[in-house]
Amino acid sequence: MKRVWILVLLATADASAQTLVENRDFQDGYDTNLLYVHSTANYAWDLESQFDWERLQFVDNALRVNTGSVSSDKLFTDIELNLNGQLNDRWRISGSFDRLGARENPVTTEQLLLGFEGRIAGSHAAFVNINPEYDKSALDVAVGYGFYSDNREQYARVALLFDDMNYGSKNDFGGTQTQDPLALDWQVRWHVGANWYLYSEGHVGNGYERQFDDESLSPSLAFEEQRNNRAELRLSKSSGNGELWSVWAQWADFDETRRFRDPALDYRYQNTELRLAAEHVRIIGERHRWRFLLNVTDREAQSEGADEHEFERLDVVGGVFYEYLYPNSGVTLAYVAGQPDIQFTAPDPEDSYDRGDYSDKVVIGYRYRFSPKAQLRASLAHEVSASGFGGGGVQFEWFF
Repeated sequence: MKRVWILVLLATADASAQTLVENRDFQDGYDTNLLYVHSTANYAWDLESQFDWERLQFVDNALRVNTGSVSSDKLFTDIELNLNGQLNDRWRISGSFDRLGARENPVTTEQLLLGFEGRIAGSHAAFVNINPEYDKSALDVAVGYGFYSDNREQYARVALLFDDMNYGSKNDFGGTQTQDPLALDWQVRWHVGANWYLYSEGHVGNGYERQFDDESLSPSLAFEEQRNNRAELRLSKSSGNGELWSVWAQWADFDETRRFRDPALDYRYQNTELRLAAEHVRIIGERHRWRFLLNVTDREAQSEGADEHEFERLDVVGGVFYEYLYPNSGVTLAYVAGQPDIQFTAPDPEDSYDRGDYSDKVVIGYRYRFSPKAQLRASLAHEVSASGFGGGGVQFEWFF
């Protein structure tokens, strides 16, 4: 998996390792940047869009893009693409591209996988995907099994991902993998009762460990290991008349260690986040659509060694959205707010802080439905408590 936030540590011998450490993005989002009111409320997918994505993402092909301004100089962009086009009565193209832009978590990850899925018998299928990278050391291979309902709106897919499987023999920096990364990926959606559906997805693995013994090829970095896992569990209900319910939990865990030629720059960084949420949508009459969203997010992070610190943040974030519906569009007015409890502890007390300022926004949005399978949402927000621009966002979803 490509970790595009990582700076080029293995460059020339005269590169400044100190500069590399100073430019780490670990603390982005700790204080005023990338606030939760952005990503968990006014930039969150509407429950109707999320429900459609879970239901249709493996029927044919599916694309959704979520982007928005999270500070004066930063823009996050999530991209999810699934390719499931049928080639004949047995074979399908099997592919995906996932890019998760950094918001609360300190990394941006992206991965492209392409291959084929073949029907074994009945509802059973197997697939093999690879990422067609120019760099052979970054080659990933996923081998998986899928079980589908007749319309493919219910599914259970699991894959074993061999990440950077050629790194030890193909990299240009003299690196050897002392632990090969292996991960389990899954997507599950299944009917569990009257109009209730269980959905889960995740990526959990052991991460990688790499040793760089040749100082001429790797002048600054001697060792690194990284683990980046995530999982989601969601229970949703659709009553068929526009009324939706959903409760879910999301978990993310990031752990990275690096040892340099200069021991003063060594560090270990850990970041764990747990989010619990509930959402409800209902339509009153023919024109009035209400959406209620509540998120509770608990995040803990710490860095040992260089840039030593500890960070804790607990957020309670809510939003009320009203949408006036037209035949193929809608206009939204919303109010979202959060009350964070933020504690940052550094070796120097002057660098430590304890904050919890109330943050709220009003949001104006517009939705246009091109067809039953394609829609666009756009929004602008104003920060009420801070009296400033609260960011703009665009979401696009397409099943084709």
